[in-house]
Parts: sequence; C-alpha cells; structure tokens
Amino acid sequence: MRFKGIITTSIAIASTIAIPSVAKAVTLKLTIENIAPQQGALVTPVWYSFHDGSFNTFNPDTPASTGIEHVAEDGYTGFENRLPGFENLGIDVNNFIIPLDNTISGLFSNSNEGTQDILSSKENPFFGLFPGQSNSTLINLNGHLVQNRFFSYAAMFFPSNDAFIADENPIEIFDSEGNFIGADFIVSGSQVWDAGTEVNDESLANVPFTLPQIGQGVEENGTIQRHPGFRPRGTGGVLDSANGLFTNADFTVPDYQIARIKIEKVSVPEPGISAGLLVFGATFLAGYRLRRKAN
Repeated sequence: MRFKGIITTSIAIASTIAIPSVAKAVTLKLTIENIAPQQGALVTPVWYSFHDGSFNTFNPDTPASTGIEHVAEDGYTGFENRLPGFENLGIDVNNFIIPLDNTISGLFSNSNEGTQDILSSKENPFFGLFPGQSNSTLINLNGHLVQNRFFSYAAMFFPSNDAFIADENPIEIFDSEGNFIGADFIVSGSQVWDAGTEVNDESLANVPFTLPQIGQGVEENGTIQRHPGFRPRGTGGVLDSANGLFTNADFTVPDYQIARIKIEKVSVPEPGISAGLLVFGATFLAGYRLRRKAN
C-alpha cells in the first residue's frame, strides 16, 4: 500500500510538472482558399503573421508603406525564398531589386517579435492560389500567446497595377486571458484596396506577369483607397488579358467573393510531455527497486 501511495504521489507531481507545457503548446491550422469564380482573380502567395496587435498592415487614406507597395504592385513579400523550387530560379533575395528590409516581412521583423510566414498553393507556389485552390499550414506558437494574439495577412489581387487584400485592423485570435477565439471569414470584392502607389493604366507592360515587369509601373504618389475597379471588358484592360484567363476578375460585381481564411486550433501530441512522464516513471521505479534490493 505504501508503494502504491508513492506511485500515486509521484504521478501527481509529474502531471503537475507537465500541465504548464500542455497549456502553453498551441498549434493552429491556417487555411486559405480562393473562392473567386473560375477565370476570376488570382490571390498571390499570402503573407501572414501572428503578433501582439501593435503591427498595422496598412492605414486607409495614408501613403502605403514600402511593404504594402511591393505586395500590391508585385506580390512580393520577401519570403519567396521559402517557396518550393525557389532555388531553381537562380535569384538571390539579398541582392534582389527590392531590398528585404523594405518588404512587408522585413518591416514586420524589424518591429515585432511575432510569428510570420507565407502560404501559397501546392500546384503553383510562385503564382499563388487560382480560383478553387486552397492550402493549409500548421503554426506552432510555442506558448507565446501575448506575442501572438492577433492575426494579419496581405496579398496582391492579381492581375492589377497595385490592388491588394489585407486586414485593415489586426484580427484577434486569442482573448486577453489566452482563450482561443479563432477566425473564419470571407474576403469580398468590396475589400479590395488600391495602394495608390501605381497608376491604374492596366497596361500589360506594367502588370507583373513576368519578372522583368516587376517595378515597371507609373508612380502615382497617392494614398490607400478602396479600389474603383477595372476597365470594362473589351477595352484592353486586365479583364481582356491572358486570353481570357481573368475574364471574371471584376470584383465590383455584387456579392463577389475572393477568399476564405480560416484559423483553427488543433490538437498535436506533445512528445516532450509523454517522454518526460515515461522517463520520470522509469527513473522512479528503477530507484525504488535498487533501494529494495539494498534493504
């Protein structure tokens, strides 16, 4: 009976040691789906972050940051080197025409201790998510909930001169007590923004279909506003580009939907906890047996 009591007490102690780790280990599943109609708009690789709420992706009626400028004009986040197959392009991101510190990932790194990355499609990682495509990723926040309570994202709305989608305000994922709130929302056509950094001429020479077209637009020096929409079909604008590939990219159509973004909390076993309990138990039993033999 004394032996059983010792075991019970030991397990309770081990469990007490393990509980804080369980509470801190938080794994989220982020899913982004392009729900635009077929032949609709492309959502370029999506930059996302979890942070303490102090990072503003953008502010309407103000000049765009360099980070938003490069996302909106070229779909460039600074994390392209993380995409599968990037090494085959022969591009050095450290010597690219866009300095890393000026990208949205660079601005975030220099101002925040949160978590950030990029999510694209498996089929076309460099282009992004075409209509009907989706992808998911797991994010381990390592228990730093204060630094990761809020979610932000940004991506280019393609094809365009400088249209983008992003959070106007950080999205709360955990409340102030660390309780999970999550997110599941639709980005609609009315939420497409114009960065105000490039004239909306819709010239195919200025829309970045290829690498040489990056940074080739006409500067506008404006402010971030709701995007007014594209030129009508048949006028040589982006809706007529790429042999009709983007015929249905007119986001001003009533009830137009672009993307669905969902954040779930998932259960992932903590190997350290299970292993720790086993080691604790094995060590205790071994010590107990040695003491019995000695007696």
